[in-house]
Parts: sequence; C-alpha cells; structure tokens
Amino acid sequence: MSPKDLRMIHQNGIFSIPDLKLETYKDDYFKLELDLESDVFYDLRVSNGWLPHRINESSEKDLKVIKDFFNQNSNSFYFLFDNNDLIGSTMHRRNYIQCLCISKKYQHKGYGSLLTKFVVNTILGKGFPCVELNVLPDNYNAINMYKKLGFTFI
Repeated sequence: MSPKDLRMIHQNGIFSIPDLKLETYKDDYFKLELDLESDVFYDLRVSNGWLPHRINESSEKDLKVIKDFFNQNSNSFYFLFDNNDLIGSTMHRRNYIQCLCISKKYQHKGYGSLLTKFVVNTILGKGFPCVELNVLPDNYNAINMYKKLGFTFI
C-alpha cells in the first residue's frame, strides 16, 4: 500500500454469480502471473514511479520474495482460464482483496466484475462482515467497477 492508495469497503452481502471453475495458485502459474501483472500494471507502475516498471524484470532476490509470497497465499490465490489462456487472477488475505488482475485481452468484458464478486463471496463465506481493498487514485477503470459493485470509500 502506498500513501496515495484509496481504501474501499464492501458491506452489501454476497453476489449471485454463475459457477466458476477457478484454479488455485501453483508454481506453474508463477511466470504467467508475473507476465500478466507486468502487462496490465505497466502504465500504473510508470505513472507512480515504481521500479521495475514490469514486475517480471525484478531482481532474482525480489522474484524469490514474490514467489514465496505467492506460495504462502496459494490457497487464496485464484486463476480463471479460457482453455489455457489466462483471463485473470485474484488473491485475498483474510477480508482484504490483495490483487485483482485481468488480461488486457479480456478487459471490458465483465471478467473483472465476475472475479471481484467471486472473491467477495469467498471472503464473506469465511465469516468476515466486510471486504476491503486499496486502489490507486488514477486507476479509474477499477474505481468505477468497484463503485458499481457497491464498494464505498472509507
């Protein structure tokens, strides 16, 4: 979280969603996830001055830290595929949505909302009364999507 992040909360209950076949993280997905995040978040990383601009260009030491983090959270790190094509991923830690990432190829097709609804339902299904997340103020598409799904600013 950076000082610029905006905090949002969802307290409106579960969503009705279709059955989804999501897979939890495994080591085979490490490069896929890094490439996805590198592509999707490149502009945001540049505009916020974060280095490296592409996470898949991190140092070997940082890549090991990232991989360890993914493995430690593998049971709450979900991936949605279309055949072998990665549509997107989401991770939560307790009642907090750690990340949500949709491939540029699949953006503006409802997958972001679908994965958000899935992870909200998953978190609320574990007994938490609300779901929280942080979003960068210049990530307008994400902010608008979260607002449409009932998230409000804290």
